[in-house]
Amino acid sequence: MDVSPEQLKIMGKAYQERLAAIKADARLTILDTVVDYDVDSQPVTPYIVYTDFNRAQINEKSSSIFVYTAYENVDKYGHSKTDYQNELLFEYNAWKKAIHITVLETLGAESQLAFYDFQNHGLAQLALKYLLKIAHKNQVEKIDGNVSSFDGESLKQVMALFAKFDFKFKVQDAQQGLASFELVLA
Repeated sequence: MDVSPEQLKIMGKAYQERLAAIKADARLTILDTVVDYDVDSQPVTPYIVYTDFNRAQINEKSSSIFVYTAYENVDKYGHSKTDYQNELLFEYNAWKKAIHITVLETLGAESQLAFYDFQNHGLAQLALKYLLKIAHKNQVEKIDGNVSSFDGESLKQVMALFAKFDFKFKVQDAQQGLASFELVLA
């Protein structure tokens, strides 16, 4: 995919603005940034992976890992259309040494793991990669969750993604797209 020098400049400006906004928000922590412009890469770059996870506030709320890219996310004025294209929502339980992924609901082609326009760019893989890093850092022994989708085809896509990270699935209803998953880390 060809990107003009002007488009690269606009994307770079939007990326820097979003990076500055994330850095300015004390509730957010940057996990990774890549600024190389390679729109044909997997995952699409440049990107920012960040989280609102704060172990000191774990009893107050769920946490998320977000992935932002300026790629196909800039309006005609050079501003980001969305703050992120990917969100992985989870709950951390220090007592049980566990993480539960609380929202993994696919809506046809749209998913909480990757907005429709940004599927198949590796953004959900980035979120899962950094969830595993958070899990290891916090001595998590198990990650589990549920999948609810409208069809079996969406379920297959989610299962393929999670299988890359060695999650095991128990399918309750393949036709309806219902399953649970688990990864034992200890």
